[in-house]
Order: sequence, then structure tokens, then C-alpha cells
Amino acid sequence: MSFRQTNSEYTNVIRVILMMSMFFLNTESKSQTPTLTPSIDNVVPPSPNVSAINKFGNIPVGQSTGIPNISVPVYSWSGKNFGKSFEIGLAYHNGGVKVNEMASNVGLGWALNAGGVISRTMRGVYDELPQTGFLYQNLPASSYDGNTFDVPVQERLFNKMNDGKVDTQNDIFSYSFNGRSGSFVLGRNGDILFLEQNKLKIEKFIDIINGKEMFSKFIITDEYGYRFVFQDYEISSRVGGSGFSNIFTSSWYLTSVYNPTGNDSIEFQYENTAFRVDNGGSTTHAMPLFADGYGLPADMSGGSETDISGKRLKKITFTDGNTVDFYYDAVQRQDLTGDFLLKKIKISKGEASHGVQLVHDYSLSGRATLRSVMRIGGVNDITEKPYIFEYFANESLPPRFSQQQDHWGYANWNNGGNLPHEYFPAPGGAFGAFREFGGGDRDTDPARILAGSMVRMTYPTGGYTSFEMEANTAKDNWLEQNETVSVNLPPFTEKSLNEPLNSDQYPGANIPFVFNGENNTTSSFEVTVNPLAGNCSFGCGIRFEIYNSSNGMLTSEQINFSDSANPYLITRQFNLFGLVKEQTYYFRAYIVNVTGYYDYISIKWKETNAGGTSNITLRHVQPYVGGLRAKKIIDVSEGQASKTLEYDYVNEDGVTSSGALGFRPVYTQLVRYQHKSDPTLVENPWYQGNFDYNYAIRSTSPVNEMAYAVGSPVTYKRVVETSAANGLTLGKTVRYFSNFSDAPPVVQNIFPAIPTQFASWAYGLLQREEFYSATGELVKKIEHSYLSHSDQFINDPQRVENFRSISIAPVRFLWHGSPFTPHVTPNTEPHYFLSSSFAPVSGRTELVQSITTELKVGESPLTSVVGYTYDQNEFYLKETSLINSKNQERKSVTEYAKDRIGGSNGSVFSAMYLKNMVKQSVGERQYLNGTELMSQRKDFANWSTGLYAPTGVYTQNQGYPEELRIQFLNYDVHGALVSVMHDNGVPMCYVWGYGGDHLLAKVSNADYASVVSALGGSQAVENFRNERNPSDASVNLFITSLRNLTSAQVESFTYNTLVGMTSMTDAKGMTTYYHYDTFGRLEFVKDQDGHIVKQNTYHYKN
Repeated sequence: MSFRQTNSEYTNVIRVILMMSMFFLNTESKSQTPTLTPSIDNVVPPSPNVSAINKFGNIPVGQSTGIPNISVPVYSWSGKNFGKSFEIGLAYHNGGVKVNEMASNVGLGWALNAGGVISRTMRGVYDELPQTGFLYQNLPASSYDGNTFDVPVQERLFNKMNDGKVDTQNDIFSYSFNGRSGSFVLGRNGDILFLEQNKLKIEKFIDIINGKEMFSKFIITDEYGYRFVFQDYEISSRVGGSGFSNIFTSSWYLTSVYNPTGNDSIEFQYENTAFRVDNGGSTTHAMPLFADGYGLPADMSGGSETDISGKRLKKITFTDGNTVDFYYDAVQRQDLTGDFLLKKIKISKGEASHGVQLVHDYSLSGRATLRSVMRIGGVNDITEKPYIFEYFANESLPPRFSQQQDHWGYANWNNGGNLPHEYFPAPGGAFGAFREFGGGDRDTDPARILAGSMVRMTYPTGGYTSFEMEANTAKDNWLEQNETVSVNLPPFTEKSLNEPLNSDQYPGANIPFVFNGENNTTSSFEVTVNPLAGNCSFGCGIRFEIYNSSNGMLTSEQINFSDSANPYLITRQFNLFGLVKEQTYYFRAYIVNVTGYYDYISIKWKETNAGGTSNITLRHVQPYVGGLRAKKIIDVSEGQASKTLEYDYVNEDGVTSSGALGFRPVYTQLVRYQHKSDPTLVENPWYQGNFDYNYAIRSTSPVNEMAYAVGSPVTYKRVVETSAANGLTLGKTVRYFSNFSDAPPVVQNIFPAIPTQFASWAYGLLQREEFYSATGELVKKIEHSYLSHSDQFINDPQRVENFRSISIAPVRFLWHGSPFTPHVTPNTEPHYFLSSSFAPVSGRTELVQSITTELKVGESPLTSVVGYTYDQNEFYLKETSLINSKNQERKSVTEYAKDRIGGSNGSVFSAMYLKNMVKQSVGERQYLNGTELMSQRKDFANWSTGLYAPTGVYTQNQGYPEELRIQFLNYDVHGALVSVMHDNGVPMCYVWGYGGDHLLAKVSNADYASVVSALGGSQAVENFRNERNPSDASVNLFITSLRNLTSAQVESFTYNTLVGMTSMTDAKGMTTYYHYDTFGRLEFVKDQDGHIVKQNTYHYKN
């Protein structure tokens, strides 16, 4: 879903030509216990339908990722007086399908954009759990403070945290509504922190649910005073879990949107659904680094499932009575027991209706797949030509939780387990400072990563768009590992040759080889031949001789075919002393009494080495990175490619990838583990310290959080877009973006690990655009500058403490055996923990300058500079300045409610500010070269409870007094303007109906009191205003009396609010009628006599 603000908002943004999106969000939930990394493992993600919404909500559209924005519009509603418009659509994320990804009830990769949701990723215990949840729990400042010793082990704070009874980290809440998205965390003492800074206002509510205190509702108020109520909640239950925290509210769905008066709202209805989600599992392997017998290996594996008592959207009712109904399949879906696929969306008002019908199958490896969307219209659901979707089928998706996935979770052909093969800096290895750990191949496969991605979208018109996608790339040291290490040489080197042997030549083989062993040593040889490869008469065999470079024979040996009982292979072994290092020798073979012999001879030998060390290079190059980007997008119409866009993601050298990597997966950590022998011994908590490592802890999931920005694990610094039409190049656009290389994510190498810290708001920003003609000439350049700000809470110790979380991990374990022969057993009861503290990162980015340069051959460049200044407390755009090529500066300064609190009528503006109407513009000043040219000021009043609206607009030009230009004479209680008068003009009155967003009559030259009186009084006006589906006859009857007002001129209107205006009668009484077809499209226009004056006919190709 997305809303659009229809009120005028004074902001300047960058227009982006090609809409390219987004990202992918996918978190794995692992077993709660046992675990060696509880703070990482005890995470419960949202349900699949919520995750599908968040996939689009949490990841903004950005050209720096190369992911196309694919969508099917369903319905658009605009509330003129309500002040917002609303769109419903289906959106597809073509950044690649992850192996563990579950299909939403729309289909794999698809999301329904309608409504809104707040969801949480629970980390440990849910925040609001009384006494032990994050909001009520003071966390220990250090490892020492958490390892208490004067209480039984299971009552110690860290042990209770490890068991999932006490919280260690705040949950992460994600929101998606009103065309905007982001995340926030809750802190102690009622604190709230938006991770992407804004001025939204959040209210949270707690009720008793299932016998426990849980969040039951959230209300978000935007910067214009609109209130979004999230009240229908989803409950998640960890299957097989125990304890007070295994059942919790996990998502809250948008139920109402109220305008600032609180008198009008859009309503969302949901129905219950229930299903179980398999979250997969994880494995942790604790491996001793030394074979001293002290440390014992341990493997801990586990999976988790979550029961979801969820919600699915059933109905949306708009202020004018238009409704949107959502219908689901009566048959349970095959890939998620208990859930049902969305089959139809129908928009209705009275007898008129239209919508879409969805067709699915399970062609993508058994997962729900959206194949087509058809427009439907009328009560009988008449269908039109459909949208048709085709997906990449040359590679198949492996089953969910298969080991065949790369570091980012996309499909590859790994068959060696989820623990990757790697060389890791650790003691006790055979490669200097590095140690080899066995495992599977988690590299990205450029072919299989395409599995399940969309390749074509065909439109009802018959045209289509094809998508040629490819794997991401990046320039990063982690992707090109080259480590030179010193290793001990083995005592022997084994060598071998396998060469052809032919009886038609003499000798049958003459094979040179270089000896690299040490001088004065004995080398052992082994020669093997096939006795059945030719025609033997009698006394058959192979004689072979070894010669030095001077043609001196060193030895002669013969294999007789009768020497072995094995009829297929005969082997001869012998030793040779005194070969000279780095000399060339020749092995000559002679075939005895055999004809037609054609086969291979195998020669193996061992060379004695001198020992010592040698330098070798440990090399691992990964050319590709997880996720997809567009390589080519082709629009086809009338069977021919009408437009083609091609993309290159390279630096200026045309070769090196411009991509930067934000996430470098780490699967291995080093730690010092110790034992405790006597559990009854009361002693101060003690631990030697995390050095002199003796264990490697390896996990199938990366230790650090994946860093995604603008929808991808890779952000590109430079993207070249080349466009062509009908085979002719039109030109190219080169764009430069901020990416991970500008502000690399901070990954602290500490144990226990803490989340990766990165400024998501600072990536993917368009820094420069260069436009080139078809002949390669630069014709225009736009450069953008930004300022990045961090939230100042980080400088307030109390607020930092409000949000401080900790990560814990056990490092000392109980040994149940003899105290005289102790061992470390990492899967037994822990007696000491390490902890690491961390706080969230929050901030924002502001566009502060745009420089546009236009170039023409033979002319001087034309340059304009636009500057932007923002209020540093409220974040709104305060000033805009333009310096043209003549060095003239024009500046516009906008005033907001907060700016007027200290002036006249300040109490009204103070009240507006308290209602969070922080972005409501109340005035503007225009300057030229520092001299004020004109100003505009709006005065406001509290017209009725909750209604703050202008009373007048005043303007003042340079050297002249201020003038009242517009008077707002009256509003209804819903905030709709009902009477206005321009300077030197006559009063203009408005009569609203159909729920308040459609104009019934416009009356000029009459005061509002007279209008109300003519209509039967204020209650009659209010009652008819609230009629959502009046007939045209009742509307005409209601407003007839207005035409009797003396000197007044009246224009009137009727509507079917689902499709548009049905009639318009002008001040002379002439009426024009509008008729619509089954699908809500204008079909013809008639005059008052019923004559058709305009007709539209709609045809689709074929």
C-alpha cells in the first residue's frame, strides 16, 4: 500500500528517470537452546506475509542497486478533502529468490501493497514482558556484574538470559505505511528511537492478551497530524517452547487512518488465519584448536517452528463509501499448511465494480507462483486480457533450508554443508598463521542464482518487457583473498605421468621428466601397463629404460605379461639411486612381441625433499556476489523492441566493478574456554580472559548481521545506462552514487559479537548525473552534495543507557568428571559468560546542494546552483536558494507552525505543533540578492475541536503594505473549506457530499449562512454530506433550492465515486452526462438532450 500526501508540501527532491529498486530482508530464526551464541541465535522473525511487505517497505527504491521495480496497479483513490490519496497494487522484487524464502499469499517474490503493518523481530525476550523484558530490565555494565556468585547457578542473571528468561536486547520494530517505511527501537523510561531520523510520533498501548501484558496497539502520527492506528495484532508462538516469553504479539496491522480533525477515517478490516512456519535451523561446532586432551569437541544443532495466529486483509472502506474486498482461495495452499492464496481484489460502489483476478500454480519448485493477473469488471466479473509473468526456468530452486545456497542465501550447487571451507587465522594449522577448516562451497553461482527470477512481463495490450538479469559483483579484498604463508615441506613429493604407448612407433614411448628431488637419494618408481591392449603372440611384454640427458642408460626393466594374475593391469616396482636434482631424464618404453598395442602407461615415483619451508599462496577469488541486477531491459511493442536499456556497473576504466560490499560473512570465532569442576564451590566469578585461544566456534550462519542498503548487499558507485530505440542508440546516462566504500559498515572484532553498525541512510544517494548524446557528447551534468547527521542521543549518557543492549556468550563450563583430569565440555552447564555492550545507530541525510551545468558546442556553459537548508531539530526544508549563470541569487524561506509560536496568535501555532503538524507550511518569503521581494503569510485558527485551518492569506510586496488576499470564511467540522472570498471578490461557497470528498455544488455570490438555510439547516447539510451513496436524483433534489438564492450562481455535480463524475450542470442549467464501461473507463459523453458528443472505444491487441 502507499498513500500520497495531496496537501502542498514545500520540498525539493531529485527526480530519478528509471525507477529501480529495492532489497531483500530475510532473517533466520534458530533454536533457543542450546547455543554458544545466545544473543545471535534467539531471534524470531515476522511471518512470511509480513516479511513480503517489509521486503518492499524496509528497502527504498534506488538506481544504485540495479533492481527493476515491477508492479501491477490495482486501484487508486484520492481524497480531496481527506488530504491523502491511496494506491493498491501488487509489487514484485526481482533481486533474486533466496533458498529459504517463503512465498507470500500473492506468490513467490510478490507482495500486496494495501494497508500497512508494524512488525517486530524479537531478540531474546519480548520487550514489554513485565520485570524481565528489555523495557524493565537494567542490564549489567560489565561481564563481572552479570556473573553473580551468591545465588544458585540457574538464578544468576547471565544464566537466566542464556535460558531465555531475561532479555538482553531490544526488539527491532519495522513499519510500512503511507508510502514510507523504516524501523525503530523502544528504550527504557518510555524512550523511542527511529533508526532513520524523522518526526513521526508513536504511541504504544499494552493490554492483557492470553493472560500476559503485551503490546496491543500502536498509533503513529505523521508530520501533518494524520493518525495511523495499528490495532489488529498477530500472535506468534514458538513451537515446543516453554516459559513466559514464547507467546507474543509480533505484528500490528493498520486498521484506521484519521485526518487531523479525527472526524473522518479510512477503515481496514481483517480476518483471522492460522498457520505454522518452519524457521529452519542452525548448527554450531566447537572445535578444540590443540590435541592436548583438555578441550572436547561439541556440536549443537537445532531448529524452530512458529505458530502464527495471523491476519489477512479483508476489506478497505474509504470515506466516500468505495470499498475494496479481498477474496482468498477456498483450497489450502500446497506450500504452507493453513494459509490461503489471494485470488481476487474487487473495488465496489453500489452496482459498479471492477478489480483483478489472480492465477497461481506451483511451478517454481513447489512454491506458490503468480502466473497472471486479469482485469475484471461488473457483477459477473467479465475478464480482459491478462498480465502474464514468466520466470527463469533453466535453473531450479533447491528445497527450503537446503545446503545449496551461497553466503547471502541464494541458490548454488554446494554439496559440502553450510559451514564453508575456509582458511582462517588460527593457531595449530598447517599454513603458517592460517588454519584450514573443511566445509562446503558458499560462493555465488552466476547461473543458478537466476532461479525463480522474472524474465518477462506481458501486458494486456500484447506488448511486454523482458528482463535480462545477472549476479552482482563488487571490488573487495574479501572477494579476492591472497595470503602468502610459509609452510613446512613434506619429506617426499609424489609425482606421476600418464602417457600414450603405441606399438606402431619405436620406441613405443619416449617420455622426458625433470627430477627435483635431492642429490644422493633413492627414488622409488612404479610402472603400470595393460596387457590386453594389443595382439600377443608369445613371450609378450614391455621393456622400459631410463636415460640421462647424455643418453646414458641408467636402468633397464621389463614387465612380462605373464608375471601377474591380474589380466588387466601389471605393475613393476624398482628403485633408482643417484638422480641429479633439476636434471632432465627420459623414460623409453619398447613393446615386445605385441602388435596393435594402443594404450597408456602409468609412471609414478617419489622424490626425496630437503625439508625446510616454502612460501605458498592461499587464494580464493569470488567473482560474484549474492543478489541480482539488471543487465538489459527491453520493451517490446507490436512485435519489435521499441526501447532497450543496458546497464554497466563499472568504474571509469570500464573493467573494474564499481560495487562495494557491505557484508563480509564471518563463520568462525576464536575463544578461550575453561572449566569449573565443583558446582557447589562458592567463589567470586573468575575467568582468565579471552586470549590464548583454545577453541574455534564455527556456525552455519554468519556471526555478523548482513548489511543491506537500498535493497542489495552491494551498492554501486557508478552505473552507466545506455538507451536505444528501434536499433538506434539514443545516448547514455552515467550516474554516481554513495556506497559502502564511502562509509564502510563498522564490524567490531570482539567476542561476543555485536550487530554490524552502518548508516543505511547514507547509501545509494545520487551524487552526479552525466547526460551524453547519441554521438557521445556531454550535454548536461547535475551534481548533488549531502550532509549526513547522526542522532545526538549518542552524546546523552542517559539516553544511551535507555537503549544499551548486550550480547552474551558462555566461556566456562561445568566438568562432571574427575577434578584431577578436567576437560572443557561446551555443551554442559555454563558457569561464566562474557558480555559486549552496544547501542543502536540512528541518523539522516540531507540534500544540501545541486549544481546543474548545461553544455552546448561553441557556447559557454550555463550553470545554476540550488542550495537547501534544513531545520536541524524538525528536519523540514527551511530555505531554498537558486544562483543562476548571471550570479543572481533567488531565495525562498518557508515558515512552519513552530516558527510562529512566539508571535501573534502563538497559542494556535503551539497547539498545531503539539498535534505534530510540524510540516504544515504557514508562510513564505522570497528574496533576490538578499533583498526581500515579497512575503506570504497564512493566519490560522482553531475553528472547532481539533480543526486548525487558515483564516486568511496575506501577501506583501517590496515597498508596499501587507494585504489580505484570501479570506477563508468557514469550514465544516471535518476540515473541508465551505466558504472563501478573494480580495475584491464575492463569497464562494461549497457543498460537499458522498462522505465529504466530492463537490455537490459550487455557489458564488452567496454567504454560507444563506446556503445552509436554503438546504434546510446545518444538520441537514451534515447528514447529506455523510450520505456515501446517494442517487443522482436525490443529489439534484437536495441542491435544487440553491438555484433560488438571489444573485447566486450555482454549478452542481453528481458522481459514481468509484469511476468519476456522472453529470455536471453549469450556472445556466445546462447538464453534461458521463457514462463509464464495465471496467470503469469513460465510454461516452452526452449533452442535456441525450446526444453523444464524445465516445471512447477500448481495444487490446489480438
